[in-house]
Amino acid sequence: MVYCLSDIHGEFERFRRMLELIQFSGDDTLYVLGDVVDRGPDGVKALEYIMGQPNIQMLMGNHEWMCLAVLGPNSQAKAKNLWELNGGGPTYIELVENRNREERGSVLSFLEGLPVSLDIEVNDRKFHLVHGYPGETLEDQLWERPEAKMLLRPMRGKTVIVGHTPVQLLLGREDEVPLIWHGPGILDIDCGCGHMFPKRKLACLRLNDMKEFYV
Repeated sequence: MVYCLSDIHGEFERFRRMLELIQFSGDDTLYVLGDVVDRGPDGVKALEYIMGQPNIQMLMGNHEWMCLAVLGPNSQAKAKNLWELNGGGPTYIELVENRNREERGSVLSFLEGLPVSLDIEVNDRKFHLVHGYPGETLEDQLWERPEAKMLLRPMRGKTVIVGHTPVQLLLGREDEVPLIWHGPGILDIDCGCGHMFPKRKLACLRLNDMKEFYV
């Protein structure tokens, strides 16, 4: 089976429970659409787990980009403040204070090699996977957001799957139990994991039959 989830945001225990719920095995494939780190306390732990699983493919999220902008080989002086404002503190502490140079280098090298988007096909259905929104620029792909009142499909012949934008914010329903948002040719699978929403969930989509799972 082929699964897709996004925006773990440091909630490794919730991620682990999702893997149990879907009975994830070596015969399955999981795509994680970025933002594994930040906000919650265990983003690096989740990253290291994903790094050790050959059947989990991760994409770059804007939070991984911010991590690299601060700690990577081409670090940017102004990036640290942006990262801190977006919940980067737990990731910074884990990588700088609680990992040695080799361990930190291994994580950063992994992040550098992440793709920004992927095109896949499951049961003759084509999908475009990207963290933020499909676009020509890296900024669009990592930071842009869908709109709740979209009328047109973002891509012809493909179903776009994104994370990045919690459906609670997309729909303005912060106190409701979130569900994956279905727009015209696009799905938003970020159900607020790592945020302060009282009913936040981690969502997972099985692409073989489009069944939804929530933890």
